Amino acid sequence: MIRFLSSLKLTISLLILIILLSIIGTLIPQGEDPGFYQNYFPRWAGIILSLQLDHLYRSPLFLSLAFLFLLNILFCSLRQLPVKLKQIRGTIEFIPSEVKPAAVRRLASSFSDWFEASPDSLLAELRQRHYRVKIKETGEKKTLLAQKERVGLFGPEIVHLAIMVIIVGGLISALFSQRIELALTEGQTVDLPGKSFSLRLDRFTTDYYPDGSVKSWKSLVSILEQGQVKKQKSVEVNHPLKYDGFNFFQMSYGFDWDQTKVELEIKSGKAAVRHLTLKVGEKVQLDSGLTLNLLNFIPDFTLDRGGRPTSRSAEANNPAALVLVTREETPIYQGWLFYYHPESNRIQRQPGLEMEISLKKFEAPLFSGLEAASDPGLNLVWLGCALLFLGLLACFYLNYRQIVIGLKPGDKPVFSAHSRHNQTTFYQELERLLEVRPDSAINSDRKNEGKTK
Repeated sequence: MIRFLSSLKLTISLLILIILLSIIGTLIPQGEDPGFYQNYFPRWAGIILSLQLDHLYRSPLFLSLAFLFLLNILFCSLRQLPVKLKQIRGTIEFIPSEVKPAAVRRLASSFSDWFEASPDSLLAELRQRHYRVKIKETGEKKTLLAQKERVGLFGPEIVHLAIMVIIVGGLISALFSQRIELALTEGQTVDLPGKSFSLRLDRFTTDYYPDGSVKSWKSLVSILEQGQVKKQKSVEVNHPLKYDGFNFFQMSYGFDWDQTKVELEIKSGKAAVRHLTLKVGEKVQLDSGLTLNLLNFIPDFTLDRGGRPTSRSAEANNPAALVLVTREETPIYQGWLFYYHPESNRIQRQPGLEMEISLKKFEAPLFSGLEAASDPGLNLVWLGCALLFLGLLACFYLNYRQIVIGLKPGDKPVFSAHSRHNQTTFYQELERLLEVRPDSAINSDRKNEGKTK
């Protein structure tokens, strides 16, 4: 099982599946109502909804693949890490092969003789070149272990750790993150779900450029706990308020048309002109026992495909108010009054009844559109990104090098020179190191050459 979970084939397979699902997630709009997918993807709507592809990154399928990929990376690291730890401690030595190029054989002979003749000078030169050096003696055998840029050996493991941290952070974000859209008018207070504090909009202002375009929105908001102000801040675009794991962002602004106040002008026969200010749902008594009720207000009046009144946009392009005139609960007139088309406002529905109602003014309070975002996994993702950067630096810029020299009376010396990157360059570095050998070591080399001859 462990071999399967740590296999490279599994890694490649999981990466392919995750990439394919991510592509699907970009092609299928996320977070829409079921009706949206039934309209735009009639053939695939059932599959999309059953597999939760409409919320792909929170779906059991995607989360399972991500978790399996996490286990794969973990077991890959665990298989390699003990070996590298033993290598760092010198428990594992690099034993040279039987056949080596002449240059490598010369290195082995020269360093072995240097270690035998003048170990202190060899250790000093290695330490001067930033090698960590230690000598281990086991019986009659003496072994030198020199290592440089040891962190580079663990570069892949640091990268693996970074990826695991990013995945864990992403899973936490996918499962527990919250995004709440808030539309507040000045003085309005809302409670945050599952939190002990509430948010109040104290003031909302809009700054404009000289040409009339919007420069910035500013929302002065207060955090309240048990009625007490705990924090107050002016929220602007890219300048959120942070409190108790939530970030409050300035997103938009608009008019709260549900709180619209309209001014109606009423002309009835020879009576004086009357002006009334009402909110949606209010009633007022008129002359002759009539009652006027403001039923609705639409900022940009149009009819949908079913012939039902609706607003084309949130802008006041075609404002209209729906009024109902009754006498003793009996409807006399019901109709829409248009701000830009007052000629349609004259009504006569019963003999002797003549009335003209006009929509003269309308006013709606501005609201500030805020987004409350909580992402508990974000810090882990950033930590993973930092570790990933460090791991890549260790992989590509820290070249782990190791020298092992083993001497035992009567046995052939053991020599190993290992580098993670560019072994040839490392051999050239060792050649330059040999140029500073003391004469005692050189003379030892010559004696050994004479014995060989």
